Amino acid sequence: MKGIVIKSFCAALCGALLLTGCSKSSSTPDEISVASGAESVAEQPFPVVSCGVRLEKTPEKIVSLSPAATEIICELGFKDKLVGISDYCDYPEGLKADKVGSTENPDTDAIVKLKPDAVFTLSALSERETYALNQANIAVLTAQPPHNLEEYSALYKEIAAAFYGKETDGSEKDVQKAVKIGSEARSALEKAAQSVKLESFVYVTEKLTAAGKDTFESAVLSLSGKNVCEGTDYAALDTIKSAPKFIIAANSLSEDKLKENETLAAFIEKGAQIEFINAAAFERPTARTAEVFNELLSGEVSAVSAVTSE
Repeated sequence: MKGIVIKSFCAALCGALLLTGCSKSSSTPDEISVASGAESVAEQPFPVVSCGVRLEKTPEKIVSLSPAATEIICELGFKDKLVGISDYCDYPEGLKADKVGSTENPDTDAIVKLKPDAVFTLSALSERETYALNQANIAVLTAQPPHNLEEYSALYKEIAAAFYGKETDGSEKDVQKAVKIGSEARSALEKAAQSVKLESFVYVTEKLTAAGKDTFESAVLSLSGKNVCEGTDYAALDTIKSAPKFIIAANSLSEDKLKENETLAAFIEKGAQIEFINAAAFERPTARTAEVFNELLSGEVSAVSAVTSE
């Protein structure tokens, strides 16, 4: 019996060796299978990371808790995807979307009922609110507010990635369209700035702080002059040592309020001219930011009009 088993094993082994050595065709099927598999796995636009969040597919229904995000989404051509917007979203007019609070106080229950795929904002929600939305399978995409002109134009591409995905053969034109829209917004801003000559300035925020050199307010206004605030972020007014030609202030303030500050009062006494502009233009870094310079030239700011560039 033992001899039979050994003979059977030897016969099987010989057969296997013969099959292996027959021809090259025996390994061809595996090679074809591997090659075919590699060719069939084409680059896909999704999954993609947008605003730091991985998305498996483009969102079909969205909520925006930031006026800036709402405007950019509409500029990119995705207005019809908006099912919810913040209480402060007022542009473009006539948006058919439910009001769902704000970034500071979002109505998470109302948002969940709308069943969006994603929520966009430029200010971080609390951990509790983010967790509640994530539990309802809603992605929370927090775009970073720009601090300079490069980040300003890049903001469009960052938000657009959620809709277009990665740059592939199938989506490259769409992605480039987003890049172009962002570039055009920056170009419009730079072109509008050419009509204004501020020489030197300081921008005073609603909280009576000065916008430092790494702020978006400074980046925009510096297209027309030199920021005398040498600090970073939003600095105390008494840190400013050089008197500016212009004090540009948020329009929620008043001249009397500015004069209550000793530093600003001293600048005004030395001849600094006060001009008020809509602070929302900086809070909403979109194509409408260029209106800052149009506002300075609107006739309400005759002092700046008198020193326009040629």
